[in-house]
Amino acid sequence: MKEASNNLKIWDSFGKTDPKYTKAANVDGNAQTSISGNYMVKLATESLGPIGHGWGYRILEERFDNTRPMMIRNESGLTMLKDGDQIIWEQNHTILIEFWHSDKSNSFSQFGHTKYRYMSKDGSKMVVDNEYAKKSLTDAMKKCLSLIGVCADVFMGEFDDRAYQDAAKLENDLKRADNRDAEYASKIELFDAYIADTVKAIELCPSVEAMQKVYGLAANKIDREAPILGLNSADAKKPIDTKYFEMVKQFSKGKAA
Repeated sequence: MKEASNNLKIWDSFGKTDPKYTKAANVDGNAQTSISGNYMVKLATESLGPIGHGWGYRILEERFDNTRPMMIRNESGLTMLKDGDQIIWEQNHTILIEFWHSDKSNSFSQFGHTKYRYMSKDGSKMVVDNEYAKKSLTDAMKKCLSLIGVCADVFMGEFDDRAYQDAAKLENDLKRADNRDAEYASKIELFDAYIADTVKAIELCPSVEAMQKVYGLAANKIDREAPILGLNSADAKKPIDTKYFEMVKQFSKGKAA
């Protein structure tokens, strides 16, 4: 019989990202979740050891890349900036690092990027970021850490699900608690209260469609949080299952009448 794979041992060791160290960000019009770089380093240190011993990196290359001509807005509209006959370009700073973990032979490479020189959003002035090197290195390092599982749930888009964020907060609240037993008891009380409130909400729904939405959101939350609390998801959902099917029958009778 084939033995279970241990390939995800390191990946799974990092757990769910703590929402405390994330924030909503907007990058070029795209909504994203930003993560603290120091938090990712802490997670790597907890699982692999101190940087330079359990994991680390070295810079292989860095450069500036032209992206597009700089256009400044004036009374006549947008004008291309030039230095004599030479076009002045917006530029990105790019860095390439080699990342290793556990042993220096376990290595791979990844790029990091930062806008270095660019025009302001209103096109009125040139902006130069003097912290470009630090930001590019942080970007490359965060990408590398995510590839071994550090905060991978954010990069995989799981944080787009509110229920996942709540479960991540629950897991990390229990980890951080000074008195784990008291924190656990408090979380169980809140979990039970949520189920009771959902039963009442299902009962008050004006239609089957509304009831399905309430049930779906609750079932998703319970499926994510019950295992963290050491509970069986199916057992935890029994009260809302019972009320849901009870109300379905009542709606069916109402239509029949």
